[in-house]
Amino acid sequence: MCQALCSHESLWQNGTWDSSACFPNFRSVYPSPPDFIGMQRIYSKVIDNPSLRANQALCKSVPPSAKQNLKAAFRQYNFTGFKLEQLTPNLTRRAQCANWLLYYREELWGKDWATLRRERAERQRKEQEEGGWRPPNNPVA
Repeated sequence: MCQALCSHESLWQNGTWDSSACFPNFRSVYPSPPDFIGMQRIYSKVIDNPSLRANQALCKSVPPSAKQNLKAAFRQYNFTGFKLEQLTPNLTRRAQCANWLLYYREELWGKDWATLRRERAERQRKEQEEGGWRPPNNPVA
C-alpha cells in the first residue's frame, strides 16, 4: 500500500514510522504501521479485529485479475494451493499478504504517482469501452 516500499528505509525516520510517502487513503486510516497478520495469535474480537480489518483492506487493493498470483508464482515448485483443513487465520493472512507482495512487485514496484494514476485511468477507460469488469480468462489450477 505504500509507494515508499520500494525505498523502505524512508518509512522509518529516526526509529519512528513515517507514512508521508503512503497512498493518502492508507495514510489516513493507518497513521502507524498495521499488523496485517495478527502476530499476537489471540483471536478474540477485541484484539484481532484491527488486524483482520487491515488484512481485508490489503486484499481489497489487489485487483481480481491478480488474486491467484501466489499459485501462479509457486506452481513451478508444485504448489497447488492450500487444503481447507490446513487453513488457520494466521496462515490465511500470511498467504494473502504474500499474494499482495507478488502483486506489488509485478504491478507497482518503482512506479511514481503520475504513472499509477495514468495506468488506472487507462484501465477504467478500457473497462468502460468493454462494458465493465469481467472475470479473468485464466483457468485456476
